[in-house]
Amino acid sequence: MAHKPISAIALAGSLAALMIGLAPVTASAHFTPAPCDFITGGGYVFKDNGLMTNFGVNAGCKNGDFWGNVNVLDHENQFHLKSVSITGYLWDPAAPNSRDFCGWGRINDQSQLIQFRIRVTDNGEPGTNDEFGVIIDNQFSDGERFFRISTRKLGGGSGGGGNIQLHKANPSTTKNPGFFSQTETEMCGDLSGPNAPTL
Repeated sequence: MAHKPISAIALAGSLAALMIGLAPVTASAHFTPAPCDFITGGGYVFKDNGLMTNFGVNAGCKNGDFWGNVNVLDHENQFHLKSVSITGYLWDPAAPNSRDFCGWGRINDQSQLIQFRIRVTDNGEPGTNDEFGVIIDNQFSDGERFFRISTRKLGGGSGGGGNIQLHKANPSTTKNPGFFSQTETEMCGDLSGPNAPTL
């Protein structure tokens, strides 16, 4: 897929406002293709300045392919990330209630596609211990390349609110032979490996 550089709409400035509480590197994490299930959720997180970012996500595998949809809206800057495709669905076996998923999306009305990675965790009901985080790879514009909202609990207070639901496999969550033979890098590109920001 050919990409052209993003023209100036002050995208770097809007994205920079999303950066929150950089998480420490977790070199011990070992991501592998996730079980063929799916995860859904929605809610909001607070940025360090107290302003809100809403999200709605779902991802997994269905009918032999990756499946999902992502919406992330920063109300401070009217910054809207909307997915156009899901390219990977992963988990760290040490964190069985979490799922990472990667894909391509669009910021506002930009024609240029950017890559993103989402992490969500279902830690039971009523969702106060559930988690959400996002990284955006804005490699096609000037300024900072990686932008993130570090993974944080949805338990109110300074974190946010909402609910994540990890769903068991069902007859539609099928995979084709060899479908999950891809590596993390093949699924998530530069949003994987030792040089990528961590969620």
